[in-house]
Amino acid sequence: MRFRRIWMGCVGVLLGLALGGGCSTPERFTSYSHPALSAARLEKIGVLPFFKGRHPTQIGQTLQCALCKLWFDPGNVVPGSEETLTRLAYEAMLDRFGQRVVSMDHVMATYSGIPRDEEQDTPMSLARRVGQSMGVSAVLVGTVWRYRERSGGPAATWNPASVAFDIYLVEVRTGETLWMGGFEETQRSLSENIWDWGTFFDRGARWLTAHELARYGMRELLKQMPL
Repeated sequence: MRFRRIWMGCVGVLLGLALGGGCSTPERFTSYSHPALSAARLEKIGVLPFFKGRHPTQIGQTLQCALCKLWFDPGNVVPGSEETLTRLAYEAMLDRFGQRVVSMDHVMATYSGIPRDEEQDTPMSLARRVGQSMGVSAVLVGTVWRYRERSGGPAATWNPASVAFDIYLVEVRTGETLWMGGFEETQRSLSENIWDWGTFFDRGARWLTAHELARYGMRELLKQMPL
């Protein structure tokens, strides 16, 4: 009985904090499907290496933004984060679509062999050129604009991991963006958002590394792709 009273008291305190702070479940994910997606025949899909940054003022125009104008805060995007996101996207796509996904080695070999003009090329133009060279139906294009590692360890941190990225499924033949999705999260403690307790415990009730947070975001986001 004493344990029960203590436990209920703790729950009451947490609920009080949540209600007092106006907590709500965070919106980590956004996604949009083009009507043409349902009729698209995607026999082969390539995963393009991630880009750093996004359109400086209009996020919806990121794919049409010149590479040299993609914006990000260097202090919030650690070196190598684009390679990490590329690998996570490839692994998640492979789990979902199996042999329809072209090998990463093939994509990288094709991508590295295509000339790039930082002032003229855009993520969209490169995606279509790479896709045409490989003969694939669609290309997954990604951009990362925040990838900040936690300070501290799994039990305590003074600066939690923070990750934000967008991914786009582009039809190579038409250049249509068939699907797009985004993930953005700075991890918060349970006391900061009691309504998110399910996710907190599902992820081990601890502070995640940026890699763990990105992997969670990538896998959950790609589950929303209706293919």
